[in-house]
Amino acid sequence: MTDQESKSAGFTLIEVMVSLFIVTLGIMAVFGFIAVSDDMIQNVKHSEDLDGVVTDIVETIHSDKANIQEYGAKNLVSCGSLTTSSGKDQQLAHMKRWCGQLAAEIGPAETGDTRKINVIQTIVDGKDVHILTVELTNKDGKNLAFAKRVFEAP
Repeated sequence: MTDQESKSAGFTLIEVMVSLFIVTLGIMAVFGFIAVSDDMIQNVKHSEDLDGVVTDIVETIHSDKANIQEYGAKNLVSCGSLTTSSGKDQQLAHMKRWCGQLAAEIGPAETGDTRKINVIQTIVDGKDVHILTVELTNKDGKNLAFAKRVFEAP
């Protein structure tokens, strides 16, 4: 083997360092994608949890139309501040359950979060109509679940 052949037989230190740098960049990019996808998966899970609570609220109120006004103008951010009229313990229990579900599944409300139930009563074509709106957000309003339902309540 000559001197010339032995000098060109392997990799130089610079070539190895450049290769390691490129591989490191690739690995860092993969970990970055994993972090972003994990955050997106968490957002989807929280949105699904919000949708489940909204559905529970709407269906429960639908089955309790006679007491629909008890659910109006309620904020589910603070479970302890929820109140109803005298003798409406079942309605209060429903609201506290929803508040607890939100706290357990989503976590405590952040500054920009909304957790509201509203009922508006109006007359349409001579019929007494109640419009129920439910708006729930989390992660400072990033994830939103909103429902609006019209009831011809008694």
